[in-house]
Amino acid sequence: MISIFLAGASGKMGLEIQKLIAEHRDWSLDAVLLHEKPTTQAYDPQVKVFHDLDQIQGNYDIWIDVTRPDVVLKNTIWAIEHKITPIIATSGLTADAIKQLQSLAEHYHVNGIIAPNFSISAVLMMSFSAIAAKFMPDVSIEEIHHPDKLDAPSGTARITAGLLAAAGAQTSHFPKNDGGDKNIVDQLLITSKRQQGYVAYQSVDFRNDNETLTIAQNSLNRKSFMPGVALAIKKARQQRGLIVGLDKVMGLE
Repeated sequence: MISIFLAGASGKMGLEIQKLIAEHRDWSLDAVLLHEKPTTQAYDPQVKVFHDLDQIQGNYDIWIDVTRPDVVLKNTIWAIEHKITPIIATSGLTADAIKQLQSLAEHYHVNGIIAPNFSISAVLMMSFSAIAAKFMPDVSIEEIHHPDKLDAPSGTARITAGLLAAAGAQTSHFPKNDGGDKNIVDQLLITSKRQQGYVAYQSVDFRNDNETLTIAQNSLNRKSFMPGVALAIKKARQQRGLIVGLDKVMGLE
């Protein structure tokens, strides 16, 4: 039986992950961390409910974090120091923070996964885009998320920009101003929009003087992330150290 601690259990992602865990006989949701005010949601008697890291007691195999950018680093440090395998689905960790966590995981001999996106199609979109960038290096990115998303550009967009840049791409032709928050990351233009009706959408747009190519991915609901979360639960403890990206366990790299 895999004992799971879920941080951010009462959020939209947290509620979906609770359903996912309940579907597996060999997985057990044993504790939750709620940083916000106490919730009226009822948990099974076996589930321990904590509201602060200092309150946590018990032994757990996996820590799944779907909280907020302002608390995820502190949460993950706590999990690693207590030798709990982290699966981090909260975006907003900086490159320096990730390096800090990887060093800490190495010190404590802890394995785990940090993923900017647990959507299988999003990971495929990034992988396909890295291939296309080698042949069409003039690229820009557009991402659209729900209005409650706190970080912009999204973690997925930033990771995509890094992959494209590593393949030799940059933005040479800037698209017409169609709104949104515009940032340059690794010499790639990222246009970020926040709109009702979206969960997570990203397009990677390639062009040259004679043709264009768009590789796009759209998560229609949060259930789209659950196959990736399930894969991470099955594979996280088998990794070497704290890896970044679901592609590592999908055999894409």
